[in-house]
Amino acid sequence: MAACQTSGPTFSKRGEEYRSAREIAAAKRAARKSGHRKGKYAGGVTGTSKDRTSRTRMPSGNLDREVATVIEAARSYTGVPYRWGGTTRVGMDCSGLLCTSFQSINVDLPRTSDEQSRYGTEVKPKDLREGDLVFFGSSKRNITHVGMVTEVNGPSDVRFIHASTSLGVIENNLYAKHYQKIFVKAVRPPVF
Repeated sequence: MAACQTSGPTFSKRGEEYRSAREIAAAKRAARKSGHRKGKYAGGVTGTSKDRTSRTRMPSGNLDREVATVIEAARSYTGVPYRWGGTTRVGMDCSGLLCTSFQSINVDLPRTSDEQSRYGTEVKPKDLREGDLVFFGSSKRNITHVGMVTEVNGPSDVRFIHASTSLGVIENNLYAKHYQKIFVKAVRPPVF
């Protein structure tokens, strides 16, 4: 199984150097301290907040700073293809996405979705909030997939980010029929 950290630089596109979620978060903190609101964002898009695509949209302003940082780091991987055991922009699996995203706040999440399902306090679906982890599988004993809540827009519109085997890193509605069939539980990590 791959570790959450890479030993050296990885290139996502020819000539473009890979930046880890931790590096992205550090650059954003530095930009905030200097008071810049325009410039280069995690997804590589430049301009004002009106110019940003859904790929780089910011979490709502009332979120805890650490939750917002983790969500922003996860969203920076939107579109990265699925790769079992992957933790880089070349390829990412579901638990690797969360492991790498949580590193942006210096938290080492367990590596597998099954281990992550035991990391924190179980939460009822009606009490979900941004940063909570959602787990999928055939039963509580067979957790096979994980995602992280990015937006709670109402009782039937809860968005989560995950690494889909067919579409790569993407956000979906937890209440879509497919995800409701395989939803097992939700957990709030102890860091929030």
